[in-house]
Amino acid sequence: MSISLWPSTVRYALALAGALLLLIAYLANRRGYSRASAALAIAAITALGALAGEALVTITVRLAAPGAADFNTYRWVFLSPYGRWGLYIGMLVVAAIVVLAWRGSRGSSAWRRATLIGLRGAAAVGAMVVLLEPAVELRQVAREPNRIAVLIDDSKSMALSEDARGPTRIERVRRLLADSKSTLATWEKDHKIDYYTFAETVAATSPAALANDRAQGKATLIRKALEYVRGRYEGRDLAGIVLISDGSATGSFDEDTGDGAVRDFLRSLDTRVHTVWAARDGLRDVAVAKVMADEFAFVRTVVRIEAVIRTTGLPARKVPVTLSTDGQPLRQKMVELPPGEHEVNVTFEVTPPRVGRYVYEVSVPVAPGEAVTTNNTKSFVVRVIRDKIRVLQVAGSPSWDVRALRQMLKSNPNVDLISFFILRTQDSVDLARNDEMSLIPFPTRELFEQQLPSFDVIVMQNFEYLPYGIGDYLENIRSYVEGGGGLAMLGGAQSFTSGGYFGTPVAAALPVELYGPFDSGPVLDTQKFQAQLTPAGQMHPVTSLRYSAADNLASWKALPQLEGVNLVKDAKSDATVLAVHPKLKTKSGKPMPVIVAGDYGKGRSLVFTTDTLWRWGFVAAARPGDNGRQYTKLWESSIRWLIQDPDLRNLHVDSDAVEYVPGAPVRVTVRLLGRDYQPLPNGQVSLVVKRGADPATAEQVHEAKLTVGDDGTATYELGGLTPGVYRVLGSSTIAGRKVDATDIFLVREGGTELDRPVGDKAMLEAISEATGGSALGTIDELPASLKLDPPRIVRVDRRTDIELWSSPGLLILIVGLLGLEWLLRQRSGYL
Repeated sequence: MSISLWPSTVRYALALAGALLLLIAYLANRRGYSRASAALAIAAITALGALAGEALVTITVRLAAPGAADFNTYRWVFLSPYGRWGLYIGMLVVAAIVVLAWRGSRGSSAWRRATLIGLRGAAAVGAMVVLLEPAVELRQVAREPNRIAVLIDDSKSMALSEDARGPTRIERVRRLLADSKSTLATWEKDHKIDYYTFAETVAATSPAALANDRAQGKATLIRKALEYVRGRYEGRDLAGIVLISDGSATGSFDEDTGDGAVRDFLRSLDTRVHTVWAARDGLRDVAVAKVMADEFAFVRTVVRIEAVIRTTGLPARKVPVTLSTDGQPLRQKMVELPPGEHEVNVTFEVTPPRVGRYVYEVSVPVAPGEAVTTNNTKSFVVRVIRDKIRVLQVAGSPSWDVRALRQMLKSNPNVDLISFFILRTQDSVDLARNDEMSLIPFPTRELFEQQLPSFDVIVMQNFEYLPYGIGDYLENIRSYVEGGGGLAMLGGAQSFTSGGYFGTPVAAALPVELYGPFDSGPVLDTQKFQAQLTPAGQMHPVTSLRYSAADNLASWKALPQLEGVNLVKDAKSDATVLAVHPKLKTKSGKPMPVIVAGDYGKGRSLVFTTDTLWRWGFVAAARPGDNGRQYTKLWESSIRWLIQDPDLRNLHVDSDAVEYVPGAPVRVTVRLLGRDYQPLPNGQVSLVVKRGADPATAEQVHEAKLTVGDDGTATYELGGLTPGVYRVLGSSTIAGRKVDATDIFLVREGGTELDRPVGDKAMLEAISEATGGSALGTIDELPASLKLDPPRIVRVDRRTDIELWSSPGLLILIVGLLGLEWLLRQRSGYL
């Protein structure tokens, strides 16, 4: 075993420096620079003396060491009690002796001066050796190889290439390991190398297995990988970690590795992390990096959606940013993207027209040469709920019925009421000019064209449409109901047939057949009567004044009598008659309807053929023990039914979440209620699952037939869904009438792995800096000199000390050096 004080590179450097310094000192002396020549010569003597000292130590150890022993390591020790502090003080003393010798040798020639100082300094070093008693402890030890963990990023971003003709990042890793075989072989002499791939999880691997690695991981969880490795070697010797990645972290490292908590974690690893950057500069990408929107929004209320567009490696350009839903663009803005890597914010404002789930998508077009195209769109779900129910009440003239309804609606904090009384028309004959009138003409265009979609319910009370210019807008009202709106028409002397509504578009949306102009007989009856519930009305949500069926029927029997009813030909075949007149009959001989409910298209309509419902509020409240609450309850239930409150639908289709990751199970629950809104046991429900943002072009991916149980519910589970927008369409038949329901959910691209595909070299550098490792950057071969912790010594079999200070030769050397210096000083004329 050889003993060395210096590494071979230092040894060569000392020899070269000594030779050069001697040459320069010689040249300086020739030119007359004696002082500089002496200083350079002293430096040369110091360098060469260090080499001579090392050779002397090596010879001494070789001569003194036992010949039969197999020592494999050594260490320096001090046998004197002074230790390191003695070494530091001794070095200061030697330096002081050299300085004094320099000052005391003035006047001598450069070479003589350098020789004198060198001899005195060497003697001082020898004396310091005797004082400190240094020794070399030779040891025969057994070592247990420790571990090197090589962590290789296996996420999707490692399959990217910055150049279409260049290698992917994972291919660079394979090439790096192949070119580092000699380095790995050197490491394996003292260490064992364990290879791991990591993405969202960590798995053991080997260089051979990496040859077939496709890099398909859905995340780059660097912190999780480091935690796993550190935990795996807990209580064992870890020489270091080599982390090979593009730095595109998606876990807790994806924001700031300079954060205090992150740095504390890195230090807690208690091992060096050496990093290699597998990416390169030059990747081209434009992406929807982030979308910020509230998870919930209110219907007909402006929703603010902010998107962050990130561009990387592309020249300055202007691109359209589009906000879409159901495959149709809603808004589009042109955005200036600067060159290089930048982020630009874009803000959209939309107003959801209906309650429900909306899947919105923000997208930018694909640029030429983009490395990733999946991040050019980002979808998200907004659940639109109702803030207030917006009701339009249009009445022909003030009446008790109008007053009762208006008062009830205004007192409800959940209702936003817009109420109009038609007291004059454009054709009204007045003595005063229009600009002097406090009454304004009825705003038909504003209400029934511009603002119509903003209302949840329209209440039409006792007015004929012709004098007020509403005829041109009746088709709008019909379309409004067909598209999902709610319509209620109340009786009166100018309502139904009396208001001229027979044959109009509005009549098509009503659940009753009106008498026409050629039908004989009266269209009004003014007698008092007690409204009677039908069997359907006893369980229908509109007419359920009490929870118990018996209590509800008793409440209806206790209501005050109504006065007067509009006569209709009959209820339509698909309508539900909830209450009837006790005596009057329709043309078909059935009881005359008083309250009728029906569906029309996607909307609903409700008919009250009387204008004296107010009696259930005002008259009832005047009776002992009655507060008139039944009137309010009737109208609250009516409005909830008209706006299709989800709790009042016959068929419910609901997924257990709004967003899923690919492959995750999707549980869909269906609930079927009969016409009486009670669970419909053993009912049949058809389910169709379609994938696609645009309902018109969506692709059917699943179909199922379900039979609900006694509780009216059934569950269906979907699996293996790929990213996209999905709609679950449910349909059933109740008493010959088809009912349907729709649910929508989003399967989002798993994780955010490709949201920011450009590599992050700075992150890897920060990890290495925090752990004391080396940031190797874009290397082609792992360096054999990488700083790794040596293997742990588990057993010392033999040891011996070689004392360098006790050698007689050292004493002779010191005396000889001092004697030689004395002789030279004598010849120079010094004592």
